[in-house]
Amino acid sequence: MLPYGALWTTLEWPATELPADRLTQRYVAAHRMVGVLPIGRMPGETTQRAAFFWSLRHDAYPDWQAQGLAPWQAEMRGIWPALSPFIGQITDPAQMVLARYSHGTLRKPYGDRLVHIGDSAHRASPQLGQGANMALLDALALARALDSAPAQDAPALYARMRRGHLMLYQAFSRFLTPQYQSDSRALAWFRDRIVAPIGRVPPFDRAMGAIAAGLFIPPLGGEPYANGQPVPPSWAMDAPPAPMLQR
Repeated sequence: MLPYGALWTTLEWPATELPADRLTQRYVAAHRMVGVLPIGRMPGETTQRAAFFWSLRHDAYPDWQAQGLAPWQAEMRGIWPALSPFIGQITDPAQMVLARYSHGTLRKPYGDRLVHIGDSAHRASPQLGQGANMALLDALALARALDSAPAQDAPALYARMRRGHLMLYQAFSRFLTPQYQSDSRALAWFRDRIVAPIGRVPPFDRAMGAIAAGLFIPPLGGEPYANGQPVPPSWAMDAPPAPMLQR
C-alpha cells in the first residue's frame, strides 16, 4: 500500500474558466495535489459532471474528517481560487471517498476458465494515467490470443504478449508516483526543474508523449514486427508527438 491516496467525489461542472475537455491539476511540491477531470454526462441528463480529487496520506484521513470541511476548503481556495464553484458543492465530508493505491502484478493472470485483465491483473498508482489504456490493451491481447491459439492455450499466450509492456509501465509508475505524491521536496524539485524542461526538448517530448499514449514500446509482445523488420518506438519516428494530459 502506498502512503498517499486521494479523496474523490463527483460534482456538477459549474460555470468556470477551467477547460472542459481535459484534466487540470495543481501541486504544492508533491505533498499537495488537487485536480478536476471532466467525465461527461449521465444518461438522460444535460449537466456535465466532473471528477474532483485531493491527494491525502492515509494516516491523515482521520484528522481530515475530524477537522471538518472549512479548513480544507480554505486551503484549496488558497492553492487554486478557480476551484471555488467546485468546492461550494461539497457540503459533507461523506461526499469524499478515500481511494488507496498500491502497485502489484499477478504472476499468472489466468486460471481455470478465468482471465484477469486491467486492475484485477496489474494495479498501479494512477499518476501515469494508464489504467484504462492497460485494460483495453489487455482485452485486445486476449482477443488476438483467442484468434491465434486453441482456447486452452490462449490465456497463457495473452499473458506472454502483455508481460514486457506491463513490466515497463509498472516501472514507470513506480518511478513517477513519488514525484507527485510524497513528502519529498527534492523529488518535486527534480520533477519541475529537470523532468519538465527535458520533456519539452526533442526527442524527449516524443518519448513522453509515447509513454502517455501507452506506446513507448509495442504493447503486444507477440506483434513487434512489420514485414519482418522491428518497428521503432513511436517517439523515435518522424511523426507529431502524442497528445499528453495537461497538468
